[in-house]
Formats: sequence, structure tokens, C-alpha cells
Amino acid sequence: MSGHAMGGAATDRPITIPVRIVMLLGGLMVAIAMAAIAPVLPEIERALAVTQNEKLLVKMMVPFAGAAMVVGAPLTGFLIDRIGLRSLLILHGLLFAIAGTAGLYLDNLYALVGSRLFVGFAAAGMGTISMTTINTRLEGIERAKWMGFHMATAMLGALVIFPLIGVLGEIGWRWPFAIYAIGLAVSGLAAIALPGIVPAVANSEEVDRAPRGNPFKWFPLWFLPLALTVGSITYLPTVYLAFVARDVGLSSPSTLSMIMLADSLIGAMMSLIFGWSRKRVSSYAAFVFSFACTGTGMLVVSLSSGIGGIVSGMLIFGFGIGWFMPNVMTALSQRVAQTRQGSAVGILKATHHLASPLGVLAAEPIARTHGPHGAMMAGAMLSFCAAAVFASLAFRRVEASRKYRSAA
Repeated sequence: MSGHAMGGAATDRPITIPVRIVMLLGGLMVAIAMAAIAPVLPEIERALAVTQNEKLLVKMMVPFAGAAMVVGAPLTGFLIDRIGLRSLLILHGLLFAIAGTAGLYLDNLYALVGSRLFVGFAAAGMGTISMTTINTRLEGIERAKWMGFHMATAMLGALVIFPLIGVLGEIGWRWPFAIYAIGLAVSGLAAIALPGIVPAVANSEEVDRAPRGNPFKWFPLWFLPLALTVGSITYLPTVYLAFVARDVGLSSPSTLSMIMLADSLIGAMMSLIFGWSRKRVSSYAAFVFSFACTGTGMLVVSLSSGIGGIVSGMLIFGFGIGWFMPNVMTALSQRVAQTRQGSAVGILKATHHLASPLGVLAAEPIARTHGPHGAMMAGAMLSFCAAAVFASLAFRRVEASRKYRSAA
């Protein structure tokens, strides 16, 4: 079936089953990179960390992967049109598998942290390929729908990944690192099923209209602080939830994995209905809902003294994260020319991933003074501030629309 025949497609090239898998798979790789070892961070700390700085380094194992994504995402966006999806997926999948499984055999904390940089680089590349493919091959509601499917796939993957992580974590802290061998399957898919395809390239007239001079003139800069905010809010619970749970007497990796599973399931359900919701609510209103939910969820977790509060808070948090990236990406795609989609996705993903280490570095002084509960409280306050900003923008848009109708 051709893209045109599907309706909502931006190109005439067929959107085959392997291409659809590419559209869906990248988000799952990023989720695995960021969350697969989170439940065993306290065990890694006990096994390998001695000094306070080494304990901080353990906490940074998740955001260090995010830091590498800052390089991996824009570099992949630049290379997509030049060497094709197939070659990039093969390389990224192999790197993901080799670097990700390093925890199975490395005993040196610093070497283990270094391996996380390669994991993040490879995951960001796969995520960028997926989102660029969606943005260049689809448009309108179809684009929003598949962007939601992309995020839902990452979260629904938790149905298998998080329970498996919990089981492996009960055996020992090294075993969750085996999950990263999934990169070999990605390389196999690319080698066997994908032709050397690249995203759609716009016609020469559109290329000629591309802004010249300032290399970032074409990019709406307000998306950068938005991506930083979304990324910080998304990743803070990934790092600090295990430590909050430890402080209230909950130390089982399998129990923590199930909590993260429930959170991901709710987020996935919200992602699945994102295309439907965008027919009914504005992008600003969707942001208000998302930030209000994440703020409320982290507030409940920060005030909890037992497992009930942690579970309730993370479930509320899940309602918010499901719309974050689909909303950001579809809003960006509408403001960037077709020829710039790969670079735009790369820049935005890089900024989003940069938020992970920056968020932890900003929250750690609060955590050292007020404990991990304080770090979660800081994330809640950031969410509520962002919700207030978008509520103001939504109100202004409604008022402008009302005045326009009155004048007409």
C-alpha cells in the first residue's frame, strides 16, 4: 500500500511492515537504555561504591546514558539522509548490545559508567531514526497517531522488560544488563528486512526556501527549554524512586519493577489515545494536563511514608508522561520544513536527553539535604510551574480566538 493510499502520508513510498517496526522500535530502545538497571542501582552502590562521589557516580549511571544521547541524537539526524536507515540501525544495534551487556563482566565502576555513554549514544540513534521516519512519512492526525504509538510501544514493552528485570535483579545486580542483548535483534532486523531507505527528501524548491545564514534560524528555540523541562520531570523518578522506596523500607527489585510497570502501562494507554485527543484538545491544553499529572504524582510520592503512597503517586505520574513526547514532537514537526525534520528531531532529542544528567545534578544537593523525597518534591514544583505557564498560554489563545470571532 502506498503512503498516499493510507491517507495522511507525506510520501508516495510504501510504508511496509519493517518500516512500521522502525517507527515503533526506537522508543523502546531508549526506554531500556534509561530504565533497565534503575531497580538495581542501590545494589550496584553497595557492591562497587565506597566514597560519596562514587555513590553519586552510581546514581549518574542512568543520566550518563542520557548525556551520551545529547551527541547520538543530532549526529544520527545529520547522518540519516547520507548513509541510510539500514546501515545506521545495524551499527547502533551492535553498539547497544556490546556496551549494554558490559555490566555482566565489568567490576570497575568507572569502566561500567563509561560503557553507559555508548549505550546512550546507540539508543538515541535508534530513537531519532524512528521519530524522523514518522515525521517525514506521515502528516496531520496520522503523524500524531503514530507518534503516540511510538511512545506506547516503549511503555508497553515494560510488560515484558520490567518483570524480567525484577526477576534478574533478584538473582544479582549484574543480570539486568543482559537485557541489552536485544540490540542484536535490532541489527538483525535492519540487515535482513530493511532496504537502504532514507526519509523523504523534499523537492528542490523547498530546499531553496530553507533559511540561510544562522544555522539555527529555522529552529523554534522555545522548544529547547520545553524539552529540558519535560526530560527532567520524566527521568527524576527513574533515578530517585528506588531510593525513596528504600527509605520507607521497600528494597525488593521485583516490587519496584512492578511499580514501574504499572506506571508505564498507564503512560502507554495515554500515548495510544494521543492521536484521538489531538482532535479535541489543543497542544497547550494537553501540556497542562500532562504537567498537572506529573506534578501531582511526584508530590504524592514525596509525601508518602509507605508503599501505598508510592504506588498511587506513580500511577498518577503515568497519566502525565504518556502525552509528553508525542505532543512535543508533533508540535515541532508542524513548525519545521520537511528537509529539516531529521536535524530538528536530533536537536530536540539531544536537549531532552541532556535534561537527565542536568536534572539529577540539580536535584542531588536537595536530595543530600532533604533526602530523595526532597528531590521528588522539587520535580513536582517544576511540573506545577510548567502547567501554570501552559495554562496561561492556552487562556491567551482562547481569548484571542474569542476576540477574532467577535470582530468578524
